[in-house]
Amino acid sequence: MDLIANVLIWVIIVQGIFLGFTYIFSKKSKSKANKVLGFFLLAFVFEALTSEFFPYNYLGTYLIGDYFGLPEVKLFFPALFLHYVLEKLDRVDAYRKYLSVNYLLATLVLCLTPLNIVFHLVGNTRIRDVFGVENTNLIFMTSQYLAFGLTVVAFIVSIVETYRYKKMVQNEYTDYGMLQINWLWQFIFILLPIIILWGLELSYILAGGAGPSEYLSITWIFVFVFLYFFSFKAYRNPNLFEKVPQETQREISIRNQEKEKHPCKEEHRAKIISEMEKHQFFLNEELTLHSFAREIDMSSRLISSCVNKNMGFNFNEWVNNYRVERALEIIKSDSENKLSIEGIGSDSGFKSRSAMYAAFKKKLGHSPGHYRNK
Repeated sequence: MDLIANVLIWVIIVQGIFLGFTYIFSKKSKSKANKVLGFFLLAFVFEALTSEFFPYNYLGTYLIGDYFGLPEVKLFFPALFLHYVLEKLDRVDAYRKYLSVNYLLATLVLCLTPLNIVFHLVGNTRIRDVFGVENTNLIFMTSQYLAFGLTVVAFIVSIVETYRYKKMVQNEYTDYGMLQINWLWQFIFILLPIIILWGLELSYILAGGAGPSEYLSITWIFVFVFLYFFSFKAYRNPNLFEKVPQETQREISIRNQEKEKHPCKEEHRAKIISEMEKHQFFLNEELTLHSFAREIDMSSRLISSCVNKNMGFNFNEWVNNYRVERALEIIKSDSENKLSIEGIGSDSGFKSRSAMYAAFKKKLGHSPGHYRNK
């Protein structure tokens, strides 16, 4: 049984190394976010390998199973995880200083291993002999608790920023596909069991436990399986703002800095609906709140207020309801089913087949094909 468990563990470790390098060096899905994801996975595998499954304690006369005998990489977990999520959401600039400090701390701790090697080569001694056992233990445990705390922060920030993205898309964009981010939520929440297990382990140590607790080796297997699955889904998805015009991004930044309120009156609401239906702006698959505001010469904040408060929808739902209605008209007029679903979606303003299906499910509870020959 132990042999089977050991083989399984090493298969998982090798698979993690393979995935990590795939994410970093893949030409097909090349992006900075995926490179960061690859380093995150490799750091995670390296930590599991060195803390639980490394088969040797010595390399020649060098003791690797001691404090900082091998590189300590836990502080890279929160930095790389948060960096990846922020890359996907195009929010790195807002947290650049925070990430820089996190990376700096992680690098300083990492540098303790080369220092330990120098002490071994020059004086055949170790960090714990030079700094003292208590000080070395304090440095090590401080880095553990700091890494855990920063991981909790990374988890919370990732949730906040992803929710912010969702609300912004609902209120400012009309591409329903941009709301299909379950893969990102899943990737973020895979960190939760890791945090829980990590917290239990640190609590076990605080309570006087020595060495890894009994449940830790088993839980590594389950964590890895889920992490690999969700990281691969995250790897295959493009950055969420990859195709958003830069001009729109600047307009969003300006709008978010505005503090004034725009009360929506009946004449405003009537104009918004009239202009949308008269000129059929919803047929433009690139339509955004800001481009629509320019077209009808009205404040984007006023439009958002009218749509959200007076029509009972967010901007995304409101525009896509028009597209669904147009698609239904085309489907019902196509009595011989000559038109493809993709063509109908494109003629109705949908940017993709998946966006069309999501909008139909949201509004009507059925796929477009359900309404053929009805």
